Amino acid sequence: MKKIILLLLSSLFHGGIVQAQDCSLILSGVVFDNSPDYPLAYANIYIEEIGEGASTDDDGRFELKGLCAGEYHLSITHLGCHPERVFLELRGDTILNIALEHQAALLESVEVVGQQQRNAGQSQETLGKQALEQGAGQNLANLIENIAGLSVIRNGSGIAKPVIHGLTGNRIAILNNGVIQAGQQWGVDHAPEIDPFTADKIRVIKGVESLAYGGNTLGGAVLVEPGNIPQDPHLHGAAQYVFGSNGRQHTVSTRLEKKGSWADWRVIGTFKQGGDHRTPDYFLRNTGVRERNVALQVQKTVREDWFHTLYYSYFNTELGILRGAHIANTTDLDAAIGREEPFFTQPNFSYELEEPRQRVQHHLLKYKSKYYVEANRSLEFTYAGQLNRREEFDVRRGDRSDQAALDLALQSHFFDLNWHDESGHATKKMGIQYRFNENDNQPGTGVLPLIPDYNSHLPALYFIWQLHHDRQSFQLGGRYDFVAMEVATITQDLPRRVERFSHRFHNYSAAAGWQYRVSKFWSSKFNIGVVRRSPEVNELYSQGLHQGVASIEEGNAALQPELSVKGIWANSLQLADDLWLEATAYYQLVSDFIFLEPQEETRLTIRGAFPVFGYQQTNARLAGVDVSARYEWATHWQWQAQYAMVRGYDRSREQPLVYMPSDRVQSEISWQGDDIKKFTEPKITLGGRYVLEQTRLLPTQDFLAPPPAYFLLDASIGGALSWSGNTLHLSVQMRNMLNEQYRDYLNRLRYYADEEGRNVRVNVRVEF
Repeated sequence: MKKIILLLLSSLFHGGIVQAQDCSLILSGVVFDNSPDYPLAYANIYIEEIGEGASTDDDGRFELKGLCAGEYHLSITHLGCHPERVFLELRGDTILNIALEHQAALLESVEVVGQQQRNAGQSQETLGKQALEQGAGQNLANLIENIAGLSVIRNGSGIAKPVIHGLTGNRIAILNNGVIQAGQQWGVDHAPEIDPFTADKIRVIKGVESLAYGGNTLGGAVLVEPGNIPQDPHLHGAAQYVFGSNGRQHTVSTRLEKKGSWADWRVIGTFKQGGDHRTPDYFLRNTGVRERNVALQVQKTVREDWFHTLYYSYFNTELGILRGAHIANTTDLDAAIGREEPFFTQPNFSYELEEPRQRVQHHLLKYKSKYYVEANRSLEFTYAGQLNRREEFDVRRGDRSDQAALDLALQSHFFDLNWHDESGHATKKMGIQYRFNENDNQPGTGVLPLIPDYNSHLPALYFIWQLHHDRQSFQLGGRYDFVAMEVATITQDLPRRVERFSHRFHNYSAAAGWQYRVSKFWSSKFNIGVVRRSPEVNELYSQGLHQGVASIEEGNAALQPELSVKGIWANSLQLADDLWLEATAYYQLVSDFIFLEPQEETRLTIRGAFPVFGYQQTNARLAGVDVSARYEWATHWQWQAQYAMVRGYDRSREQPLVYMPSDRVQSEISWQGDDIKKFTEPKITLGGRYVLEQTRLLPTQDFLAPPPAYFLLDASIGGALSWSGNTLHLSVQMRNMLNEQYRDYLNRLRYYADEEGRNVRVNVRVEF
């Protein structure tokens, strides 16, 4: 669901007080899909307390007469939409405008009719509740993988990070409840420490226009957004259990929420445990996971114009790293790269987590206060503190395997003060931010640190101006970031010495967007932006074994800031009553592009033999297209398809860029039946994805040639059962139905092992 807008448009009769015995009240309204220009016919509105309801007409309108004053729960359903539940305190004749989520992942451009001022010129997509509930139990990157233009770079089976238009890592801003995630996100093996169960929607912005989110968003931003707590005085919530056959993974999550007399509150807890994943032919030893998470949200309205929110989340995970990726000598390493079956493979399944493994804890505390100076002018203050502790355990001699080989503690403090003016046709937002990070290597590892100790100060200023006029919208924004970084490194040669370095960077960003609604069925957006990104500490000073990806990484202290210019053109069209098309084209030039390049050597250390990678700079070009289509050729049938292509080119050396996503085509056909009394939402889906071979690479650019193309077939079946205000959702999903053996180019452990095989997921969710 994108949103539910509850507008009480009528006043109370007879001086505003309606007696309890007045049973002549009328409840009416409109149910629509994303915007009022897309009404939904045949939607059902059901009042649980009295067991009565109505259906919408061709214009999406409904009316219920003869209602008594009182408190009611409304259930709103429509074929192909995520059902919603609304609490209503009925005191007089009332009109409701209700928006349902008709599509799990669509470009934000479908909202242009109702919200032009909010996203002029931007290209973004949203995963709503339905998609999040169906994909429950997966990590953040896997959830958003099916969005056109997005790929996933993996480190084995359980660790994944999003790739937007060919860019990942520090170039992607990941926001947890409006705050940039402060973790060790520089590594491919460092998945975002976020529990997707805390989100009500996830937005992906595929451009450089997200100026308020940070100055390094060269590729885009991923926003994980919890929703507001429903204004319902009754206790509600959900309990969900997901079982995955591959890895025998169990996930349990519970959510409770209530509008209280002192404050509104919500609490969420998640438990996950899985073991060794399996390819079609063998177990991937030591690839299990253990996860324990909790989140608490409290909202308080002091006055009608002053709102406070307090949010705390704790994320705790322990992850195994494929044992066959850590090799003792160079001879065995040469034999391991490209081997059909990795070393150390065992014939039996296990939940054991051995070395190499990782243990990560992440705390986030956020306070936000919003004060409305006038009806359309507000002042907002946000503070967020984060603590991230990452421990990596390696296979070590003697009894030292329980001693972390890398132990990093990162503290981060963030302040934001912004002014928002929505009066008139133009909206204006300006703000000042300050972020402080302090990263310390904890003593006792006995190993020279891969990442040095450092602290950084990042003050910033930004503004965003948007204007809506008739069928057009305009956007203009700018941002300035000052980066002051102090670094303390330990020399590699003897005798060991501490060397200190100081860096000062002036980064700037600017963006302009234009949106034009050509007709009711066609909206076009264009955005162009400039971003200057300074190198991160890992790019400058990495030195040693990066345990999680089983490679040696070497920084480059001579790196200069990147300068990027990117243009995006997005179109959303309704070609017929039942056919929609969305297409995005982009072109990006990056001067002094920083990338991690495989070197022509493998290196033997006391911790084993590993390939070597080094940070380099070049002038790069990235370009591509994303296309999505949806066709509803009958009442119960729907077809969807997506295509994504990205091309990365090294302009300085006139050769392809490494680690660019392969072309991908995916499609699915689904059938959703009519509700049968209390059994609702019956749905069957069959889908497939075809990932082409990455042929745009020279033989000397990698240790192993890219793997061949592959095709995966997926299927799912599900439905829901409702009774007395409760709903049971049940689905069975099967990924890689044919148990295909394959390797993916963007998996850093493809050098050693295949991808996982067939996975059957059973998803049970009870809402009450």
